[in-house]
Amino acid sequence: MRIYPPLTAHELAAIYDAEPTPNILRLLQEIHRLHNTIRRADQIRQMIGSYGTAYVAGTVWQCFERELAEEPCLRSNQTTPRQEARLDRAYRHMEANKGRR
Repeated sequence: MRIYPPLTAHELAAIYDAEPTPNILRLLQEIHRLHNTIRRADQIRQMIGSYGTAYVAGTVWQCFERELAEEPCLRSNQTTPRQEARLDRAYRHMEANKGRR
């Protein structure tokens, strides 16, 4: 279940137009990079077909493997301080509610 609907390219452009800062530009560049990875995955899905048996061009697969190998979210299991704080709050909340059940 999604919290928000996916943004279209036009909506992303409108966000930048409304606030054309270096930070917003950097976020949009990261979104563009992730969109390219999704497009590559879709290209592979189309080559594989609906039954899961087909030839995937070596160059397409190599690009996809390289993109995934460089993906920070797959290389790091470290949580950010903000994530740690949320996990700590959730854990304390669970501990506090343990006896109430």
